[in-house]
Amino acid sequence: MAKESTQNLTCDLDRRASLKGEVERQFIHLFTGITLILLIRAAGDMALPLLLFLLALYVTSSVAIILDKLPLRLSTFLCRWGRPSKQNIPLKGTIMLLCGITLSFLLFPEEIVYASIAIVAFGDSIATAVGVLVGRHKLPYSKEKTVEGTVSGIVAAFLPSLLFVTPVQALIGAAGGMLLESIIGLQTIRELNSQIIFKFFFNDNFLIPLFSGLLMYIVGLYN
Repeated sequence: MAKESTQNLTCDLDRRASLKGEVERQFIHLFTGITLILLIRAAGDMALPLLLFLLALYVTSSVAIILDKLPLRLSTFLCRWGRPSKQNIPLKGTIMLLCGITLSFLLFPEEIVYASIAIVAFGDSIATAVGVLVGRHKLPYSKEKTVEGTVSGIVAAFLPSLLFVTPVQALIGAAGGMLLESIIGLQTIRELNSQIIFKFFFNDNFLIPLFSGLLMYIVGLYN
């Protein structure tokens, strides 16, 4: 009986540690998005070089971690940005986010870029945190995503987007981005990508800024 109690306690502790780690990762994700908005605005005409520099810095850091060239404490700290159990490339989430934002910066007006960053930063973070912490009702097409997470993500993405675009653009961009986030991990979708390069870029941090930005750009053309 004592052995069983010990095993149950261990499971509870593991679950709590997992939840704490997930919430912490989402806080870092949110902070990264806010920081990028501020940096891009402050950089002005140097925004694109700044984004390219940050992308190169994170890619270099990722390679250094893989080759074990960084101090252990620094590698451990940087790896908290990702989920070790789900990705074998350190810092992949941030690298994909920077790729998506950089392409958005090249394709769309600046205000739409800010809104798309807000959508992926606030929406994705809140949707994941709420889904993990309190989500109870699974979406009909997903075994992992929840109704609570997706709805809260849409609201969380919509509100900060209003600072940069019209309410209609913010609503369409937020809803589209969070619906994309809700299907991005489906195994049926993954199986459609037979090429490794497609699998690598099939990432919500990369696709949400582009998809939300495209939706907001199209809505803006008709307003």
